[in-house]
Amino acid sequence: MAGQGTFRAVAALTAALAGVPAMAQQSLGVADFLTTIGGDTDVKTSGSLRTRPSPQVFPLLDDADEIIGYSFFSEKITTNGSATAERARDAFAQECSAKGGRLEPEEGDAARTFRDRALGRRLPPRGEFKHFWSGMSTVCSRGPDQVLGGFVAITFDTTEVATKGDLGSRLMSRVSMVLTRTAVYACRPDQIRSAAWFQRTQDSYVADREAEQNRHEAFRRDIAIGTVTNCGTVVQIRGPMVEIAVPPTTLTPNGQSTFWSRRDARRRPSRRRAPTDSEEPICPICINWKP
Repeated sequence: MAGQGTFRAVAALTAALAGVPAMAQQSLGVADFLTTIGGDTDVKTSGSLRTRPSPQVFPLLDDADEIIGYSFFSEKITTNGSATAERARDAFAQECSAKGGRLEPEEGDAARTFRDRALGRRLPPRGEFKHFWSGMSTVCSRGPDQVLGGFVAITFDTTEVATKGDLGSRLMSRVSMVLTRTAVYACRPDQIRSAAWFQRTQDSYVADREAEQNRHEAFRRDIAIGTVTNCGTVVQIRGPMVEIAVPPTTLTPNGQSTFWSRRDARRRPSRRRAPTDSEEPICPICINWKP
């Protein structure tokens, strides 16, 4: 079974590698920087799981249709294992600026959600080892409603093996240094949500909440005997208080068939699924008031 899993993973990766260059020819997004930074397209991984390749190629396996191009690096580095990723990000930023764009703020919705989707839980936790995975990403936009491209870099950093490892690790690193590997990806702009998209979504959410609140306020203002609320039917009104008669299948805190509640605590009937015969629903927000 493990062999079959390995075969499927390798086949999927091969297909992904074959498909990306064709997309790169479409000249979408910000991808010319890949030529500037060098590297090559031969996958450089090691220590992969038997049934799945290294986290460096997860974007190719999971999001191949979102990748314009990529470059892989395998280097002997003793300080700052993220140097190649940072150099690639700077080159991406320069191309972004040359095309009239700017990098989205790291904590802005566009950059943050792209980072969560591109990296998220894909990178193994740091743990106690001196080698570890790290990642960085950014989004280039021309205005709030036009994304130009996305950048992702994933690094297998081994620099601390030579600098902070035990004596044996440091000695071995001088003889046979474990290489630091970096994968750099350029991502399609049409697969990245813009800052304006998030603003429209937030505005729509706020408008929906306000409209719902207005509907509830109108409902409470117009409550009369016979009005059906989320807990039952109004049978009596005394100032700000209303007496509610609940259905026979509904339980109330006082165990009675009616209860008193403040008018402003009542809501319109819920649209949720009706309880089955085997269920005994309890009316929410029921208060046992006795005026």
